Amino acid sequence: MWLRSLSLTQFRNYARLEWRLEPRVIMVYGGNAQGKTNLLEAIAYAAMGHSFRTSSDRELIHWAAWQDPMPFARVIAEFVRKDGPVRLELALVAEGSGPSQSILAPETAPIRKQARINGIPHRVLDLFGQAAVVLFTPQDVEVVGGPPVERRRLLDLLIAQTSPAFARILAAYQRALSQRNALLRRLQEEGSDPAQLDLWDESVARYGAPLMDQRARALQAIARYAEDIHKALSGGEPMLLRYVPSLDPFQAEGQMALGVLTWGERLQEVELRETFRRALLRERSQDIRRGTTRIGPHRDDFRFIVDGVDVGLYGSRGQQRTAILAFKLAAARWLASIFQESPVLLLDEVMAELDGERRRYLLRALEDVEQAIVTTTDPMLFEPEFRERVRRFVVRAGFLREER
Repeated sequence: MWLRSLSLTQFRNYARLEWRLEPRVIMVYGGNAQGKTNLLEAIAYAAMGHSFRTSSDRELIHWAAWQDPMPFARVIAEFVRKDGPVRLELALVAEGSGPSQSILAPETAPIRKQARINGIPHRVLDLFGQAAVVLFTPQDVEVVGGPPVERRRLLDLLIAQTSPAFARILAAYQRALSQRNALLRRLQEEGSDPAQLDLWDESVARYGAPLMDQRARALQAIARYAEDIHKALSGGEPMLLRYVPSLDPFQAEGQMALGVLTWGERLQEVELRETFRRALLRERSQDIRRGTTRIGPHRDDFRFIVDGVDVGLYGSRGQQRTAILAFKLAAARWLASIFQESPVLLLDEVMAELDGERRRYLLRALEDVEQAIVTTTDPMLFEPEFRERVRRFVVRAGFLREER
């Protein structure tokens, strides 16, 4: 799988860009704040409908566009898959804004988000499964020791790329959870019949069970690749990826816990759903007292265990960096096994964060993918032979040109 073209209009600092690419390693270099990361953000945004840098879509609209009567931004990415090309388009339109609202427009204008696949309107969630990308950034090291929500988001976005249905179930779960929490707060403040929760317990369990099941299965599959990759990166240290659910289905039923990686062998999804529903009922009084749902996939986590030690809690910065690098490379192999073709690798300034041995390992890994796009402020971090055989572009203030 590879990206054949990228078209940007009023996206970040790109007023206009038409970029043609090839299935090979591509280097983009330039100074800080010139637009290197914006290119990778646009590619990932087209593939998943989400920015890895911000939760506010209005930040993606070029600052100068806010002087127009209807500010907008557009990203069009054409990926080539083994079954043919697919054209993914996202448009952001700020409605009810313009010069009359002056500098307040970016903060107040509602944003309408439109998605098209091969020219046909679709929901944004339908972008998942159309293309596969794996992104490396220097900030990824924070995922290892950071809050659980970041690790959940990382895993969910990977799974959603393999299954649009997973993305839809996740959205449905979040809606049901929001409704249940709203009712819990009302019961906490006003009191009433707790049986009103029955309907939302059923919905939360119906959507939550497949999320838990698919997360456990995906992490198990990624872990198989990550173990060998981490050994190669670290000089032999094994790494285990451990899923830590807020609800252990075996302990919840009074059975001996065998670990989430054996769920598929012991529980069908319908059994997991019923176990979850009963757990919600059992915890209902405590949930009402606190006004929130305390168990479920929204409270799950996974940990990086290296040689028996949780490196998120006790590892050095270098150990955490090696762990997330192994995870990302393992995720790329996992996606390749599902799509039967390699995902597009996007590497943002990662070479400066790695020592020589890890740089060499990462560059060797690029040989296994059809296309990789690498950004850097310093091309000299790469071997001369590597620089000579890649296609190189330089970016300055939102303008991209090829270096020959």
